[in-house]
Amino acid sequence: MKIKKIIATVGLVSLLVSSAMAEDVSANKTPVVSDLELKLSGYASFQAGIRNQSKLTGDEKNVSSNRKGFAFYNDAALTADASKEVNDVTYGGKIVLVPTAKRKGSPDYNGSHIYLVSEFGKIEAGSPISPSGQMMIDGSTIAAATFDDWARYVDFSTEHLMQGSKVQPSFSTFAEFFLDSKLTTTLDSRTYSSEPARSVAYYTPKFELGSSTKLQVGVSYTPDSSNTGADNPTTNSSGVDTRKVETGGIDKFTIDRSVKDALSGGVSLEQNFADGVDAKLAVTGEYGKSAGSAKKFATPNDTNPTIFKLSNLRTFNIGAILNVGNFSYAGSFGSLGKSLTTAEFHKAGRKTDYYSGTVAYKQGPFAASVSYFKSDQFKNTVDAVSVGTNYLLAPGFKPYAEISSFILKGRPEFRPDLSKKKTRGTVALIGAKLSL
Repeated sequence: MKIKKIIATVGLVSLLVSSAMAEDVSANKTPVVSDLELKLSGYASFQAGIRNQSKLTGDEKNVSSNRKGFAFYNDAALTADASKEVNDVTYGGKIVLVPTAKRKGSPDYNGSHIYLVSEFGKIEAGSPISPSGQMMIDGSTIAAATFDDWARYVDFSTEHLMQGSKVQPSFSTFAEFFLDSKLTTTLDSRTYSSEPARSVAYYTPKFELGSSTKLQVGVSYTPDSSNTGADNPTTNSSGVDTRKVETGGIDKFTIDRSVKDALSGGVSLEQNFADGVDAKLAVTGEYGKSAGSAKKFATPNDTNPTIFKLSNLRTFNIGAILNVGNFSYAGSFGSLGKSLTTAEFHKAGRKTDYYSGTVAYKQGPFAASVSYFKSDQFKNTVDAVSVGTNYLLAPGFKPYAEISSFILKGRPEFRPDLSKKKTRGTVALIGAKLSL
């Protein structure tokens, strides 16, 4: 509580000082003090990851650049929400203050924007977190500990998997969408940023359909996914992916996955069956027109590359949660389809599908869960089982532990002539999170 009071005091003083400094010197000297309500929230976390993975050689055995066995990771974020209610209409702004300025896992700590809330719903102007990401349900929604942090410590580009190819095989390790996790800032001059594109979003109120059913709809519009706000609007700040090939008379491919006129949406249905028994179903997805292309370069200095069209953006996710007393059950199925792929490069396969499921138990400050995740991206598969637990040791302080077993099987998607290779392993995580 002392930390909250100190941060709130510093924030309020900063606002007052800024207001006073911005005052026109030609006007009267009375400072203009805003009466907006200021709420601060944030977190800081620390994690130790221990990895054991098969088929590794040489430096591949290092979890960090120079250390085998384990590595440390930490993360932090701070947000300020300033708002005011006038005649049953709330207006305000969310300001995200991220120490590393990189996108965080939770939508709560991403996407500075202004908003307007009324009895007709909520409008978010400039928010990069789309309804498909905000409203999505999957196994991670109820999981204890982290669910998918195991992938942070796994090597997906081993010599065993690449088999001498310059192309790294692609694997999907979590339920994802393009507009909130793939089409993010990728600029050498903005390495501190990884936010998605700017958009305008609208969420309806939760409509009551009878005494025990609620329905909500969210939709957003993104004019250009390359406009992430990290640079001038004319700059393609979502970047171009370069995939080295260096075989068969081909030096490389460059792939620009930008989309335009993209729509993201979600529909959620909440149902209460009895005291302590309720469920929630959500259908989310994305639609957009491909604005980029794939280019094939015969040589490093090829000035006339061959251009290939990418498929349009089409994705969806269906997820549900059932709560029965202290137990919760969640599952999902999602597909990225052939979105933003081309047969000229993705020769082994173009589709991406994934499944997730979690059984969780919570009693007071204690929580535990067992989760499963399976994906197939370009015929490369991931199977992962995670067992996690966390305990609210003190207000805002939550230590956790998790162990995950994974199996990767695949090959570079540009080389269907290669046989699939397998690597498996275990990742153990020990960490703690402090929430303000």
